[in-house]
Amino acid sequence: MRRKTFDVLFMSKMGMAELALAPTMWRSLFYMTISVGAFVGVVVNVLFASQPLAVRMGLILGFLLLKIVGLGVFGCFLHGLIDACGGGAGNVRALLCTLGFTTLPFLVFVPVALMGVTVGGWAVLALVLCYGLAFVWSLFLVIRAVEAVYLLSFSRAVSIVLFAMGLLLMLIAFPLYLGGSMLVKILFE
Repeated sequence: MRRKTFDVLFMSKMGMAELALAPTMWRSLFYMTISVGAFVGVVVNVLFASQPLAVRMGLILGFLLLKIVGLGVFGCFLHGLIDACGGGAGNVRALLCTLGFTTLPFLVFVPVALMGVTVGGWAVLALVLCYGLAFVWSLFLVIRAVEAVYLLSFSRAVSIVLFAMGLLLMLIAFPLYLGGSMLVKILFE
C-alpha cells in the first residue's frame, strides 16, 4: 500500500496506470477520507477549539461529504465529456476509483496546515499556500488519472480536464452572478 501511494504521488504516470488496471472503490474512498479528513480536521479542530466536539465533527463530516459528492459529480462529468468528444473507451468505474487517490496531496500538507493554523499571524499564509499547492498537485493527478484510464496523451488530458473545470465554473458562477445582480437591482432600485 505504501508503495502504491508513493507511486501515485511521485511517479504519477506509472501509479495511475496501475490503479486503472485494478480499480478498487473502497481503497479510493479510504484514501480520500484520510487525506481530506486529516487536512480539514486539523484546520477545523484548531479554529473551532471552543466549540463542542459534535459541532467540529459535523463540520468535518460536512466537508468530507461535499468532497465525495463533488469528486463523484466531477468524475461522471469528465466521463460524459470525454465520451461526447470521442476520446477513447475508458471506464467510468476506473476513473471514479482513481479520483479518490488524487486527494493524497492534502495528506502530505497536513503538518504545514497544522503549523499554519496553530502559530497564527503570518503562518496562516502557509495554510493558504499549502492548500493552493495541494489543489494544483491534485489537479495534476486528476490529469494523470484521465490519461491512464482513457489512454489519452498528456496534452489531450490537460485540455479536457481544464475545459471541464471551466464549464463547471461557468455552470456555478453564472447563476450566482445572475442571482446577485437581480438581488442588487431589487434591493437598490
